[in-house]
Amino acid sequence: MAGERKAIFITGGASGIGRAVAEHFAARGWFVGLGDIDEAGMAETAALLPPGASATYALDVRNRRAWDVALGRFAEAAGGGIEVVHNNAGVGFGGPLTLATTAEIDQLIDVNFRGATYGAQAAWRHLQRRAPGSCLLNTASAAALYGSAGLAVYSATKFAVRALTEALAGEWESDGIRVC
Repeated sequence: MAGERKAIFITGGASGIGRAVAEHFAARGWFVGLGDIDEAGMAETAALLPPGASATYALDVRNRRAWDVALGRFAEAAGGGIEVVHNNAGVGFGGPLTLATTAEIDQLIDVNFRGATYGAQAAWRHLQRRAPGSCLLNTASAAALYGSAGLAVYSATKFAVRALTEALAGEWESDGIRVC
């Protein structure tokens, strides 16, 4: 049980940016929830954190129901609320659009955009319990600012995450939830 510690739930917590964010917050006393499809990677991340500072949840961000389950379980473990949900899970690959398979296009759209959208929708009720001051944090990339040859679909998904973020910042402002 996390007690009165602040709580952050991070998707893509098995590696990379998600792992670094988990280490950052755990070092500052936060209770960290890790959500990812890579259970071995989450275990590695959790092992880098102080004992009792984290909980892991198998989560495929493309599954809307799985979001409710993971966030509900984490909120309970955290003592009833979540201050920050970090929509960080993402995939990245590129090449000419004309050579991309349907499966590759679907995976980019489903993980990078649909996952962030489902995460935002599922997170709202948890974040509003800790508002004002709670935050939905969405990871985009420089690709959210400009499209790049060979990264058409990836860039489009990151533009979409940026637009989602900007729209929700206005939509949730009156709820006391910061979206960035």
